[in-house]
Amino acid sequence: MRRKAYAPVAKQEQDRQPKPMETESYLQLDTDRLHLLLVLHWQGFVPSEVYREGLQEALQVTRKGGLQSWVMDMKHMKVIRQADQEWTIATWFPTFQLLGIRRLAFVVSDDIFNQMAVSSMVATLRPKMRTEVEYFQELNSALRWAQESSGTLSDFGRFSVK
Repeated sequence: MRRKAYAPVAKQEQDRQPKPMETESYLQLDTDRLHLLLVLHWQGFVPSEVYREGLQEALQVTRKGGLQSWVMDMKHMKVIRQADQEWTIATWFPTFQLLGIRRLAFVVSDDIFNQMAVSSMVATLRPKMRTEVEYFQELNSALRWAQESSGTLSDFGRFSVK
């Protein structure tokens, strides 16, 4: 399993002394190569640069690994900026579509504004999508459904949300 985390950039105080890196990460990517699965664990109010870089990295990981299913764990993610929603639809989605992802599971956010943003994007894209999409309240249910496309189930303990 491969993991990559995207953390906030350390901010500097007025006297230019660097602060330590915050421990919260905005995105963690987990791959389950046995089941050709990528899990994106999102957290907090994600800056545009991190959001876009993370989704681009997910495309690269998927392409290199021949992955077939995604789980977007948005349980702890806040609202997605309007500009990032537009970028997702116009710029990111066409490349995602070319990858031939079979299943895309969303673990629904606790944040109502994130829910509205995701619902709006999926509603806009659904007529063009060849990917099966489902929504889940719990990560384990989303993982089980996404793994069904590979024909086997894995140990859910391998995935953890930070």
